[in-house]
Amino acid sequence: MTPAPPTGGKPAPAPGPVPAPPSHPKAGAGKFDNALIATTALTYVGRWGGQACLDAHQDATGQCREFVNCVVYLATGGKIWPVDGGGNYQASFANAGAVPVAAGDATVGDIIQIGDYDSSSPLHTAIVLVNKGNGAFTVVDSNWVGQPATPELVGVHDWTPPAAAKFWRLGAVTEGSAARVAAGLKNASTGPAKAPTGGTGSSLSAAAAAALLTAPAAPALSTDTVNGLASGVVGVHAADTDPLRGSARVRLWIDGKPAESANSAAGLASWQLDTSLLTDGAHQLAAQGISAAGAISALSAPITVTVTNHQLTLAVAAPAAPLLTGTVQIPVGAAPAADLDKLTLVVDGTPAPAQPAVANGAINLDTTTLTAGLHAVSIAVTNKEGQSATWGPVTVTVTGAATGARTVLPSLTPGHNDLVAVTTGGQLVRYPWRADATFGTPQQLSAGFDGAKALAAGHFVGDGTAVQLLAVLRDGSAHVYAVDAGGGLVDQGTITGPDWASYTRLVAGRFTKDGGSWLVGIDKDGHAQLITVDAAGKTAKTGGLSVDPQLGAAPTILTEAVADGTDQLLTVDATGATATFAFDAERGFVKVVEPDGALKLQLPAPAAAPVLGTFVGTGPEVLVTSPDGQTAVFSATQLDRPSQGAVFNEHDAAPAPVPAARPATGQRRLSVVTN
Repeated sequence: MTPAPPTGGKPAPAPGPVPAPPSHPKAGAGKFDNALIATTALTYVGRWGGQACLDAHQDATGQCREFVNCVVYLATGGKIWPVDGGGNYQASFANAGAVPVAAGDATVGDIIQIGDYDSSSPLHTAIVLVNKGNGAFTVVDSNWVGQPATPELVGVHDWTPPAAAKFWRLGAVTEGSAARVAAGLKNASTGPAKAPTGGTGSSLSAAAAAALLTAPAAPALSTDTVNGLASGVVGVHAADTDPLRGSARVRLWIDGKPAESANSAAGLASWQLDTSLLTDGAHQLAAQGISAAGAISALSAPITVTVTNHQLTLAVAAPAAPLLTGTVQIPVGAAPAADLDKLTLVVDGTPAPAQPAVANGAINLDTTTLTAGLHAVSIAVTNKEGQSATWGPVTVTVTGAATGARTVLPSLTPGHNDLVAVTTGGQLVRYPWRADATFGTPQQLSAGFDGAKALAAGHFVGDGTAVQLLAVLRDGSAHVYAVDAGGGLVDQGTITGPDWASYTRLVAGRFTKDGGSWLVGIDKDGHAQLITVDAAGKTAKTGGLSVDPQLGAAPTILTEAVADGTDQLLTVDATGATATFAFDAERGFVKVVEPDGALKLQLPAPAAAPVLGTFVGTGPEVLVTSPDGQTAVFSATQLDRPSQGAVFNEHDAAPAPVPAARPATGQRRLSVVTN
């Protein structure tokens, strides 16, 4: 029977004088010296196992599992009671916060459990004292050494558990635990009467005071597969998630069972997983970090691979972006790896030239050859026997220009703007203005802008008035860039001070006649700050800014030039409705009241990445991409003027130059990315 949780009642007195039980400060799972479980158990060697349960105020039974439960209760000062209400022995440890351990990584104080329920056979529970290697252990337990003459006797013996045994760790590893256990073994051999007050008691005090070794953080696991489709030999990788808590080794787990470990180098451990050793079907992988001292992490979040070594199968990671532009790389996986032949992309029923099929590869979709709008895409793989498998068709939406973060830069043609945007692949590209609402082939400025939170144009650093780019990158840092004569970006450094990552909307403009470029940042709660950059362009100051609640809640905010040479803010809500707000020195940004019956600018909804500039007439105009992939230009001031569709990728006889800003001495030029 599994004992009930502590009730607070007094147990029946044990026959004869017994020493006082060991007492330890209360500690939860992973918060106490794991060796305390072993050294506490050793105080009962040569005695009835039920004495531990009487000391723990539990039912008087000395069965192996009940003995271990009571020892854990005593070792943790009554904090942990590893009992599952459903009677599942393994689940009881997991529910108490224990971490599974591979046999090869087990150490003093870890618990060995063979069997899940009372009805299981074989069924036994023991505590590790020494890991002797090759699956053999010295353990302390109850109801083993005295059988059959003296049941429920606590003893120490060597044991090689069956392969189905599971190992659990409730505490944390400490230095010197092996020496303390050795002292406990020596004292236990002299008889139980010395245990509570002799050398073992001293070792227990030392264990209680021992410093807990920091366990590694659970690693992040990945595989060289597409959507987990695996065949043949597959690369598996575990990366440290906390550089301050890295792993020396990482243990791979497959379907809940420990597999081989690999050394971690520069925060990464890798395996070549032979899937032919697994059955076809789904398998769950996890990883466990191990420090040089033997401390272990929790298991990583599991990932699933689907092993397919006997049937032609295709896996495709469909583009996640709702609107596609440029060259889109589509990851494609196929199996079985040893029997693949050709891979073919089909767009609107027309196949592209076939390419060799690989188990983990990609195929490129060139959207510049397609019209904006909907297109049907499918991918087919064939094996060497001529059999085929097909993914799709699926419908994708193509648009002419990237719809990541957008802004504008002055065009080489005076009075107009080039469009600058971040692609889904993290490229920063510039679409040069060619004619009314017509843009040339995109010029790739730089890579490394994936996840960019904001782009703003203005003059932020140095002398002169050249327009620069300010980008808030994925890591929350704000960088200022100039464009050199070769069309590349020059990183002019970071601007520190504001919490750039907190702004969900960021715009730049000249909001007073005698002021320079300011930035306005608004967080997710609608709180606004006015940001001014110092003369050196290295730091910025922030100040609280009052804004109209409608402005604070608007999902999109643009900067619009007005006739007096200053800028105001134009907001676009989820319905495509717009409103304008002007800066007032005392009241902040206040809504501009339109005359009754005045026309209002209405954009398509939902509007993808609207940006304000001069693209057709004298401006200002809003360029916006609709959900159907069509991009159009709307006048912000001539509201009765019809919108005009935008055209991209207009090829020129020769590439057009772009206006350049001379970088300051010592500034770093980013690499220009070419096709």
